[in-house]
Amino acid sequence: MRRLRRFRWLVLETIKLVRNPLLSQSYYPEEERKSKFSIWLDNLLWVIKNNEVNKLYYAYGMDRKAGLNGLEVMSLKKFGYIRDKENLFPAISNYSYICILRDKFIFSQLLKSLDIPTPTNLALLNKEGVTWLADMRQTPLEYLVENESLNIKGFSKELAGILGKGAFPLQVAHGKLYIKNEEVTVDQLRDKVDGLYLLQEHIDQHPQMNYLYPSAVNTIRVVTFFINGKVEVFCASLRIGAKGRSVDNWAAGGIVVGVDMKTGNLTGEGLFKPGYGGRVTNHPDTGVKLDGFQIPFFHEGVKKVCELHSYLYGIHSVGWDVAITPNGPTIIEGNDNWDGGIPMSLEKNFKSRFLSYYSK
Repeated sequence: MRRLRRFRWLVLETIKLVRNPLLSQSYYPEEERKSKFSIWLDNLLWVIKNNEVNKLYYAYGMDRKAGLNGLEVMSLKKFGYIRDKENLFPAISNYSYICILRDKFIFSQLLKSLDIPTPTNLALLNKEGVTWLADMRQTPLEYLVENESLNIKGFSKELAGILGKGAFPLQVAHGKLYIKNEEVTVDQLRDKVDGLYLLQEHIDQHPQMNYLYPSAVNTIRVVTFFINGKVEVFCASLRIGAKGRSVDNWAAGGIVVGVDMKTGNLTGEGLFKPGYGGRVTNHPDTGVKLDGFQIPFFHEGVKKVCELHSYLYGIHSVGWDVAITPNGPTIIEGNDNWDGGIPMSLEKNFKSRFLSYYSK
């Protein structure tokens, strides 16, 4: 009965996907498309075969009569199973290392101890108060507005949050609080802090990255594997904020673009996640052409994440988020549960390359 109910739910979700004008927007409107029936049949067969809704069907270009046109894809469920099997149950140990990555406070403290650039941790927040990490002082949340000498430009995020969920810029200045440049009250901040949050120092990104999009810190996602005692770089992409949003996450409306590993230049077009848009050649806010855009300090950033992964040898693969400051790269976080949908949408041979890392 449970399987039948799940199958029914998947079919209903697939119908919603195909009927929703935002989610079913073609990424290749200039090409001839399949009929609605063929698209629906494709998605039904995907559900039957993979026991999941193919939410990236249109991003992959599967609605075209030309089909995938050489693009290799696999179900995200199968991808996640293969990725997690190695990351959660490492062959070299009877315990998991991934908690180091998943707790943003612990991860940042580790990087500080290794002298690897990362944003400074300022405080821990919850609904009741603030723990200041410089001296472990505890104050009520009201202290942020009662002490008019406080001047903080920071970024707050859930300790174990993913996909940018719940993250927001927080500024404290002259007894006032600002979230996304809008003044808020202590009670409004309290409503937003649902759980334990980490407040980090604001990152001033490189002028070139500001030129691309200034309202969010645009980060490089670099995926590395630890294979046979050494770190290997798998792929890289750039995540760019858009439409006034303060985060660059693909799941929150950002753009992803592939990166040429040799040059550090963006390559090809940018992609929005279904529901937010389609393909773009230029950034919709700033007009900057994406293809050929040079990422400053790209190779230095790749070198840093490779160095860090060498210390975390118990984790098979990691998706690193790297920001670029005027002085070089700084590592924001590492993700053992990195998203395969992004490189799968950007790379023709993702599937075969990915699977090859599990046969070495």
